Amino acid sequence: MNTNTVIRSQTNENGFDLFRLSKAKETVGVCANTLRLYNKQGLPFYRQGKVVFVSKSDLDAFIRARPVVASASEGGAA
Repeated sequence: MNTNTVIRSQTNENGFDLFRLSKAKETVGVCANTLRLYNKQGLPFYRQGKVVFVSKSDLDAFIRARPVVASASEGGAA
């Protein structure tokens, strides 16, 4: 995921901003395995039965709180 990408945290009229973990790639452009890694690092998941949900606003806040480290291939200093 491009570090400049902003995830829109738009909610529907009921304030619902959750998406299924299984639909992560289509919904926010992030692989489900990446979100599982983020979950181990503190991103909350929400479960309803066997279905796992992620909040767009939680994901946005989680990504914004992480420091950005550019690699040499991305133009950062080596």
